[in-house]
Amino acid sequence: MPVEPSETGHDLVVVANRLPVDASVGPDGTLTWDRSPGGLVTALTPLTSQHDGAWVGWSGTPDLALEEFEVDGTHLVPVELSAQDVEHYYEGFSNDTLWPLYHDVIVQPSYHRTWWDAYRRVNQRFADAAATVAAPGGIVWVHDYQLQLVPAMLRALRPDLRIGFFLHIPFPATELFAQLPWRRQVIEGLLGADLIGFQRAGGASNFLQAVRRYTGAVTRGPVVLDVPSDAEPRRVRVGTFPISIDSARFDALARTPCVQERARQVRAELGNPDVVLLGVDRLDYTKGIRHRLQAYGEMLEEGRLPPDGTTLVQVATPSRENVGAYAQLRDEVEQVVGRLNGDYGTVGHSPVQYLHQSFDAAEMAA
Repeated sequence: MPVEPSETGHDLVVVANRLPVDASVGPDGTLTWDRSPGGLVTALTPLTSQHDGAWVGWSGTPDLALEEFEVDGTHLVPVELSAQDVEHYYEGFSNDTLWPLYHDVIVQPSYHRTWWDAYRRVNQRFADAAATVAAPGGIVWVHDYQLQLVPAMLRALRPDLRIGFFLHIPFPATELFAQLPWRRQVIEGLLGADLIGFQRAGGASNFLQAVRRYTGAVTRGPVVLDVPSDAEPRRVRVGTFPISIDSARFDALARTPCVQERARQVRAELGNPDVVLLGVDRLDYTKGIRHRLQAYGEMLEEGRLPPDGTTLVQVATPSRENVGAYAQLRDEVEQVVGRLNGDYGTVGHSPVQYLHQSFDAAEMAA
Protein backbone atom coordinates (compact mmCIF):
# COMPACT_ATOMS: atom_id res chain seq x y z
CA MET A 1 0.00 0.00 0.00
CA PRO A 2 1.45 3.42 -0.94
CA VAL A 3 2.67 5.65 1.88
CA GLU A 4 2.58 9.42 2.01
CA PRO A 5 5.98 11.05 1.36
CA SER A 6 7.49 13.14 4.12
CA GLU A 7 7.90 16.83 3.37
CA THR A 8 11.08 16.77 5.47
CA GLY A 9 12.53 13.77 3.62
CA HIS A 10 15.84 13.54 1.80
CA ASP A 11 16.33 14.22 -1.89
CA LEU A 12 18.89 11.42 -2.27
CA VAL A 13 18.68 8.10 -0.42
CA VAL A 14 21.28 5.35 -0.76
CA VAL A 15 20.12 1.86 0.21
CA ALA A 16 22.84 -0.74 0.82
CA ASN A 17 23.24 -3.82 2.98
CA ARG A 18 25.62 -1.98 5.33
CA LEU A 19 25.73 1.52 6.70
CA PRO A 20 28.82 3.51 5.63
CA VAL A 21 30.23 3.41 9.17
CA ASP A 22 31.71 0.84 11.53
CA ALA A 23 30.96 0.77 15.23
CA SER A 24 33.63 0.69 17.92
CA VAL A 25 33.04 0.43 21.64
CA GLY A 26 35.28 2.39 24.00
CA PRO A 27 36.53 1.19 27.41
CA ASP A 28 33.61 2.96 29.06
CA GLY A 29 31.09 1.27 26.76
CA THR A 30 30.55 4.35 24.61
CA LEU A 31 29.58 3.56 21.01
CA THR A 32 31.39 5.59 18.35
CA TRP A 33 31.25 5.44 14.56
CA ASP A 34 34.05 5.62 12.00
CA ARG A 35 33.67 5.77 8.23
CA SER A 36 34.07 2.37 6.57
CA PRO A 37 37.00 1.99 4.15
CA GLY A 38 35.07 0.35 1.28
CA GLY A 39 34.92 1.66 -2.27
CA LEU A 40 31.15 2.16 -2.26
CA VAL A 41 31.40 4.32 0.84
CA THR A 42 34.27 6.35 -0.61
CA ALA A 43 32.37 6.94 -3.84
CA LEU A 44 28.95 7.83 -2.43
CA THR A 45 29.35 9.56 0.93
CA PRO A 46 30.50 12.83 -0.72
CA LEU A 47 27.23 12.80 -2.69
CA THR A 48 25.02 12.12 0.30
CA SER A 49 26.75 14.74 2.46
CA GLN A 50 26.50 17.41 -0.25
CA HIS A 51 22.93 16.75 -1.39
CA ASP A 52 20.88 16.39 1.79
CA GLY A 53 21.32 12.65 1.55
CA ALA A 54 20.39 9.69 3.70
CA TRP A 55 21.83 6.17 3.83
CA VAL A 56 19.72 3.14 4.75
CA GLY A 57 21.62 0.05 5.91
CA TRP A 58 22.44 -2.48 8.60
CA SER A 59 24.91 -1.58 11.36
CA GLY A 60 26.79 -4.88 11.02
CA THR A 61 25.86 -6.01 14.55
CA PRO A 62 22.94 -8.45 15.02
CA ASP A 63 20.08 -7.46 17.33
CA LEU A 64 21.33 -3.88 17.70
CA ALA A 65 18.42 -1.43 17.74
CA LEU A 66 19.51 2.10 16.82
CA GLU A 67 17.77 5.39 16.24
CA GLU A 68 18.57 7.43 13.14
CA PHE A 69 21.74 9.51 13.50
CA GLU A 70 24.12 11.79 11.59
CA VAL A 71 27.76 11.18 10.64
CA ASP A 72 29.80 13.60 8.49
CA GLY A 73 26.73 15.29 7.05
CA THR A 74 24.92 12.08 6.07
CA HIS A 75 21.68 11.03 7.76
CA LEU A 76 21.97 7.34 8.65
CA VAL A 77 18.90 5.11 8.89
CA PRO A 78 19.72 1.79 10.58
CA VAL A 79 17.81 -1.36 9.65
CA GLU A 80 17.85 -3.87 12.49
CA LEU A 81 18.69 -7.50 11.69
CA SER A 82 18.36 -10.33 14.16
CA ALA A 83 20.94 -13.08 14.45
CA GLN A 84 18.56 -15.34 12.52
CA ASP A 85 18.15 -12.68 9.81
CA VAL A 86 21.93 -12.58 9.42
CA GLU A 87 22.10 -16.37 9.25
CA HIS A 88 19.29 -16.81 6.71
CA TYR A 89 19.19 -13.57 4.68
CA TYR A 90 22.87 -12.60 4.65
CA GLU A 91 25.02 -15.68 5.22
CA GLY A 92 22.39 -17.94 3.68
CA PHE A 93 20.49 -16.62 0.67
CA SER A 94 22.78 -13.71 -0.19
CA ASN A 95 26.14 -15.43 0.22
CA ASP A 96 25.45 -19.16 -0.05
CA THR A 97 22.82 -18.94 -2.80
CA LEU A 98 23.15 -15.77 -4.88
CA TRP A 99 26.90 -15.17 -4.61
CA PRO A 100 28.03 -18.56 -5.99
CA LEU A 101 25.20 -18.60 -8.55
CA TYR A 102 26.18 -15.18 -9.87
CA HIS A 103 29.86 -16.21 -10.03
CA ASP A 104 29.47 -19.04 -12.53
CA VAL A 105 28.68 -21.68 -9.88
CA ILE A 106 32.35 -22.03 -8.93
CA VAL A 107 30.87 -23.45 -5.72
CA GLN A 108 27.49 -25.16 -5.80
CA PRO A 109 24.76 -22.82 -4.48
CA SER A 110 22.39 -23.93 -1.73
CA TYR A 111 18.65 -23.40 -2.08
CA HIS A 112 16.40 -23.25 0.98
CA ARG A 113 12.89 -21.82 1.18
CA THR A 114 13.50 -20.51 4.70
CA TRP A 115 16.43 -18.48 3.36
CA TRP A 116 14.27 -17.08 0.55
CA ASP A 117 11.52 -16.16 3.00
CA ALA A 118 14.07 -14.30 5.15
CA TYR A 119 15.45 -12.54 2.06
CA ARG A 120 11.96 -11.27 1.17
CA ARG A 121 11.24 -10.11 4.73
CA VAL A 122 14.52 -8.25 5.09
CA ASN A 123 14.22 -6.64 1.64
CA GLN A 124 10.77 -5.38 2.65
CA ARG A 125 12.28 -3.92 5.82
CA PHE A 126 14.84 -1.98 3.77
CA ALA A 127 12.14 -0.78 1.36
CA ASP A 128 9.95 0.41 4.25
CA ALA A 129 12.86 2.35 5.74
CA ALA A 130 13.71 4.03 2.43
CA ALA A 131 10.06 4.93 1.81
CA THR A 132 9.84 6.81 5.11
CA VAL A 133 12.92 9.02 4.60
CA ALA A 134 12.79 9.90 0.88
CA ALA A 135 11.50 13.33 -0.10
CA PRO A 136 8.62 13.69 -2.59
CA GLY A 137 9.98 12.87 -6.04
CA GLY A 138 13.37 12.01 -4.54
CA ILE A 139 16.03 9.68 -5.89
CA VAL A 140 16.64 6.32 -4.22
CA TRP A 141 19.72 4.38 -5.28
CA VAL A 142 19.65 0.69 -4.25
CA HIS A 143 22.85 -1.35 -4.26
CA ASP A 144 23.80 -4.93 -4.89
CA TYR A 145 22.65 -8.51 -4.80
CA GLN A 146 21.44 -8.53 -1.19
CA LEU A 147 18.60 -6.10 -2.05
CA GLN A 148 17.29 -7.11 -5.47
CA LEU A 149 13.64 -7.11 -4.38
CA VAL A 150 13.76 -3.60 -2.91
CA PRO A 151 13.09 -1.63 -6.15
CA ALA A 152 9.65 -3.19 -6.76
CA MET A 153 8.75 -3.14 -3.07
CA LEU A 154 9.73 0.51 -2.85
CA ARG A 155 7.81 1.45 -5.99
CA ALA A 156 4.67 -0.13 -4.51
CA LEU A 157 5.10 2.09 -1.45
CA ARG A 158 6.31 5.27 -3.18
CA PRO A 159 5.43 5.44 -6.90
CA ASP A 160 6.56 9.10 -6.94
CA LEU A 161 10.23 8.16 -6.49
CA ARG A 162 12.96 7.81 -9.10
CA ILE A 163 14.65 4.50 -8.33
CA GLY A 164 18.03 3.26 -9.48
CA PHE A 165 19.69 -0.09 -8.86
CA PHE A 166 23.33 -1.06 -9.33
CA LEU A 167 24.67 -4.62 -9.22
CA HIS A 168 28.32 -4.73 -8.16
CA ILE A 169 28.86 -8.37 -9.14
CA PRO A 170 28.26 -10.25 -12.43
CA PHE A 171 24.76 -11.21 -13.53
CA PRO A 172 24.78 -14.85 -14.67
CA ALA A 173 23.88 -16.34 -18.02
CA THR A 174 20.27 -17.47 -18.26
CA GLU A 175 21.30 -21.14 -18.26
CA LEU A 176 22.79 -20.66 -14.80
CA PHE A 177 20.15 -18.24 -13.55
CA ALA A 178 17.57 -20.91 -14.40
CA GLN A 179 18.77 -22.86 -11.35
CA LEU A 180 17.23 -20.28 -9.02
CA PRO A 181 13.70 -21.35 -8.04
CA TRP A 182 12.74 -17.69 -7.44
CA ARG A 183 14.26 -16.30 -10.64
CA ARG A 184 11.07 -14.60 -11.83
CA GLN A 185 10.55 -12.86 -8.49
CA VAL A 186 14.12 -11.51 -8.57
CA ILE A 187 13.69 -10.18 -12.12
CA GLU A 188 10.39 -8.54 -11.22
CA GLY A 189 11.98 -7.03 -8.13
CA LEU A 190 14.73 -5.42 -10.18
CA LEU A 191 12.25 -4.11 -12.76
CA GLY A 192 10.82 -1.87 -10.07
CA ALA A 193 13.76 0.44 -10.80
CA ASP A 194 13.83 3.12 -13.50
CA LEU A 195 17.51 2.46 -14.25
CA ILE A 196 19.41 -0.78 -13.64
CA GLY A 197 23.20 -0.63 -13.82
CA PHE A 198 25.81 -3.35 -14.26
CA GLN A 199 29.60 -3.43 -14.13
CA ARG A 200 30.04 -5.04 -17.53
CA ALA A 201 28.15 -5.28 -20.81
CA GLY A 202 27.89 -9.06 -20.41
CA GLY A 203 25.92 -8.66 -17.19
CA ALA A 204 23.49 -6.21 -18.79
CA SER A 205 23.03 -8.52 -21.78
CA ASN A 206 22.41 -11.54 -19.53
CA PHE A 207 19.83 -9.58 -17.55
CA LEU A 208 17.92 -8.45 -20.66
CA GLN A 209 17.85 -12.02 -21.91
CA ALA A 210 16.54 -13.20 -18.53
CA VAL A 211 13.82 -10.52 -18.66
CA ARG A 212 12.63 -11.78 -22.04
CA ARG A 213 12.80 -15.42 -21.03
CA TYR A 214 11.23 -15.31 -17.58
CA THR A 215 8.76 -12.41 -17.77
CA GLY A 216 7.83 -12.30 -21.44
CA ALA A 217 8.55 -8.56 -21.52
CA VAL A 218 9.73 -6.97 -24.75
CA THR A 219 13.11 -5.26 -24.90
CA ARG A 220 14.36 -2.78 -27.46
CA GLY A 221 18.09 -2.28 -27.20
CA PRO A 222 18.87 -1.43 -23.55
CA VAL A 223 15.23 -0.64 -22.69
CA VAL A 224 12.57 -2.94 -21.22
CA LEU A 225 9.22 -1.84 -22.66
CA ASP A 226 5.81 -1.76 -21.00
CA VAL A 227 6.74 -2.93 -17.52
CA PRO A 228 3.43 -3.30 -15.61
CA SER A 229 2.68 -0.75 -12.89
CA ASP A 230 -0.32 0.54 -10.95
CA ALA A 231 -0.47 3.56 -13.24
CA GLU A 232 0.52 3.41 -16.90
CA PRO A 233 3.17 0.91 -18.05
CA ARG A 234 6.74 2.03 -17.49
CA ARG A 235 10.00 1.70 -19.37
CA VAL A 236 13.13 0.53 -17.58
CA ARG A 237 16.58 1.42 -18.89
CA VAL A 238 19.49 -0.99 -18.49
CA GLY A 239 23.08 0.24 -18.72
CA THR A 240 26.73 -0.55 -18.09
CA PHE A 241 28.54 1.72 -15.64
CA PRO A 242 31.95 0.31 -14.62
CA ILE A 243 33.26 1.48 -11.25
CA SER A 244 36.88 1.33 -10.10
CA ILE A 245 38.98 2.32 -7.15
CA ASP A 246 40.11 5.93 -6.79
CA SER A 247 43.46 5.25 -8.47
CA ALA A 248 44.67 8.86 -8.31
CA ARG A 249 44.09 9.02 -4.55
CA PHE A 250 45.85 5.69 -4.00
CA ASP A 251 48.79 6.75 -6.18
CA ALA A 252 49.14 9.99 -4.23
CA LEU A 253 49.08 8.06 -0.95
CA ALA A 254 51.80 5.69 -2.19
CA ARG A 255 54.07 8.65 -2.98
CA THR A 256 53.94 10.21 0.50
CA PRO A 257 57.25 10.10 2.46
CA CYS A 258 55.84 8.04 5.33
CA VAL A 259 54.48 5.36 2.98
CA GLN A 260 57.73 5.31 0.99
CA GLU A 261 59.67 4.77 4.22
CA ARG A 262 57.29 2.03 5.31
CA ALA A 263 57.76 0.32 1.92
CA ARG A 264 61.52 0.20 2.51
CA GLN A 265 60.93 -1.25 5.98
CA VAL A 266 58.62 -3.95 4.61
CA ARG A 267 61.13 -4.99 1.97
CA ALA A 268 63.87 -5.16 4.60
CA GLU A 269 61.65 -7.26 6.87
CA LEU A 270 61.20 -9.67 3.95
CA GLY A 271 64.99 -10.00 3.64
CA ASN A 272 65.32 -7.67 0.62
CA PRO A 273 64.40 -10.34 -1.96
CA ASP A 274 65.14 -9.70 -5.63
CA VAL A 275 61.49 -10.23 -6.57
CA VAL A 276 58.44 -9.34 -4.48
CA LEU A 277 55.03 -10.46 -5.72
CA LEU A 278 51.93 -9.05 -4.04
CA GLY A 279 48.38 -10.36 -3.90
CA VAL A 280 45.67 -8.46 -2.04
CA ASP A 281 42.26 -10.10 -1.99
CA ARG A 282 39.29 -10.84 0.17
CA LEU A 283 39.48 -14.53 1.10
CA ASP A 284 36.87 -15.61 -1.43
CA TYR A 285 36.74 -18.46 -3.92
CA THR A 286 36.06 -16.00 -6.76
CA LYS A 287 39.43 -14.26 -6.28
CA GLY A 288 41.68 -17.02 -7.60
CA ILE A 289 44.01 -17.23 -4.59
CA ARG A 290 44.39 -21.01 -4.85
CA HIS A 291 45.16 -20.77 -8.56
CA ARG A 292 47.72 -18.01 -7.94
CA LEU A 293 49.50 -20.10 -5.33
CA GLN A 294 49.48 -23.13 -7.61
CA ALA A 295 50.96 -21.11 -10.49
CA TYR A 296 53.60 -19.64 -8.19
CA GLY A 297 54.53 -23.12 -6.98
CA GLU A 298 54.93 -24.33 -10.56
CA MET A 299 57.24 -21.40 -11.36
CA LEU A 300 59.37 -22.24 -8.32
CA GLU A 301 59.45 -25.92 -9.29
CA GLU A 302 60.46 -25.16 -12.88
CA GLY A 303 63.20 -22.76 -11.79
CA ARG A 304 61.59 -19.78 -13.49
CA LEU A 305 61.74 -17.97 -10.14
CA PRO A 306 64.55 -18.53 -7.61
CA PRO A 307 63.01 -19.69 -4.30
CA ASP A 308 65.69 -17.97 -2.23
CA GLY A 309 65.29 -14.63 -4.02
CA THR A 310 61.52 -14.42 -4.41
CA THR A 311 58.72 -13.71 -1.95
CA LEU A 312 55.00 -13.78 -2.62
CA VAL A 313 53.12 -11.65 -0.09
CA GLN A 314 49.50 -12.77 -0.10
CA VAL A 315 47.08 -10.67 1.94
CA ALA A 316 43.80 -12.54 2.38
CA THR A 317 41.29 -10.33 4.18
CA PRO A 318 38.94 -12.39 6.40
CA SER A 319 35.50 -12.80 4.87
CA ARG A 320 32.22 -14.60 5.65
CA GLU A 321 33.85 -17.05 8.00
CA ASN A 322 30.49 -18.47 9.09
CA VAL A 323 29.78 -19.71 5.54
CA GLY A 324 31.01 -23.28 5.06
CA ALA A 325 32.59 -22.76 1.63
CA TYR A 326 34.74 -19.93 2.99
CA ALA A 327 35.98 -21.94 5.97
CA GLN A 328 36.90 -24.76 3.59
CA LEU A 329 38.69 -22.31 1.28
CA ARG A 330 40.78 -20.99 4.15
CA ASP A 331 41.87 -24.52 5.07
CA GLU A 332 42.82 -25.27 1.46
CA VAL A 333 44.76 -22.02 0.98
CA GLU A 334 46.68 -22.43 4.22
CA GLN A 335 47.56 -26.04 3.34
CA VAL A 336 49.04 -24.89 0.01
CA VAL A 337 50.97 -22.08 1.73
CA GLY A 338 52.40 -24.57 4.22
CA ARG A 339 53.39 -26.99 1.46
CA LEU A 340 55.15 -24.30 -0.60
CA ASN A 341 57.05 -22.98 2.40
CA GLY A 342 57.95 -26.51 3.42
CA ASP A 343 59.16 -27.48 -0.06
CA TYR A 344 61.01 -24.29 -1.02
CA GLY A 345 61.73 -22.40 2.20
CA THR A 346 65.01 -22.15 4.06
CA VAL A 347 65.96 -21.13 7.57
CA GLY A 348 65.22 -17.41 7.63
CA HIS A 349 63.29 -17.26 4.35
CA SER A 350 59.77 -18.30 3.37
CA PRO A 351 58.76 -17.98 -0.29
CA VAL A 352 55.17 -17.18 0.77
CA GLN A 353 54.22 -14.61 3.38
CA TYR A 354 50.53 -15.25 4.04
CA LEU A 355 48.58 -12.67 6.06
CA HIS A 356 44.99 -13.51 6.97
CA GLN A 357 44.15 -10.06 8.33
CA SER A 358 43.11 -6.56 7.33
CA PHE A 359 45.35 -3.50 6.90
CA ASP A 360 44.66 0.20 6.57
CA ALA A 361 45.11 2.03 3.28
CA ALA A 362 48.58 3.40 4.09
CA GLU A 363 49.95 -0.04 4.95
CA MET A 364 48.48 -1.50 1.77
CA ALA A 365 49.99 1.30 -0.32
CA ALA A 366 53.41 0.54 1.18
